[in-house]
Amino acid sequence: MDNSTFRYFVFFIYSTVFFTLFGRIELALESFLFVFIFWSGSKLFNLTIWKAIRIRVSSGVLFHRKDGSVTISNEQSSTQDKLLFEEFNAHYCVENNPGSGFPYRGITLLHYQRDFSYDRTGANLISSGFIHWELLQNFMDVTEPLADIPQFEYYREFDKTTAEFDKANGRPKYFWYRVDKHFKKRVNEEKLLLINEFNDEEQLNNLLTGKPIRKLTPPDIFKFPWKYADDIKAESEIKFGKTLWQKFTSFLMIDL
Repeated sequence: MDNSTFRYFVFFIYSTVFFTLFGRIELALESFLFVFIFWSGSKLFNLTIWKAIRIRVSSGVLFHRKDGSVTISNEQSSTQDKLLFEEFNAHYCVENNPGSGFPYRGITLLHYQRDFSYDRTGANLISSGFIHWELLQNFMDVTEPLADIPQFEYYREFDKTTAEFDKANGRPKYFWYRVDKHFKKRVNEEKLLLINEFNDEEQLNNLLTGKPIRKLTPPDIFKFPWKYADDIKAESEIKFGKTLWQKFTSFLMIDL
């Protein structure tokens, strides 16, 4: 549900309560009926029509670690093409906000033969593009373990290379679920130090003038973070899944 839909939904809920408090029962029932029909329709659409067509209308790019392929939607048809990741070349790109002219820097992956590309731009920093490119290379390289970041935590045990690395190095299972926010803050501070050391403005000038880009060697806290954490909760304290309240509120949300 997008923000505008959510605002309308909240407006009608408040209208129902408002009319009820002031004795306007008929108006309250009309508001409630409108919300109920809208909510029921969204649920029905999500469980039937959308479930059948969402794969066909998907325009996302999927990176498959197991077989080293990339799935991209074909803009000329409703099909999806599967191409090898190694057939893409990475290029620096910049997009400008049409209103302010503010630049967003990042990378573009271009297929060496076919008219397919993947674009990713973010802040006005070339470091964000390099970070994303290295993350993609790491994710697609099955000979190396997955990057030790919270986003991959749940999936580490299902990846053979990563599971073997974790077992060989004594990495605690579900590590990022078990450390406190102070350690995560420390890791973030180390990341900011690396970004400052990279000196984005200087490296952007190097990139544009054809000079070598500075390479950094990240400290071991990024490769073996569990060795630097002081407080790791017991695995038995971890709780996965949604609480009953979260499940209830998710069920009430409009699926549009």
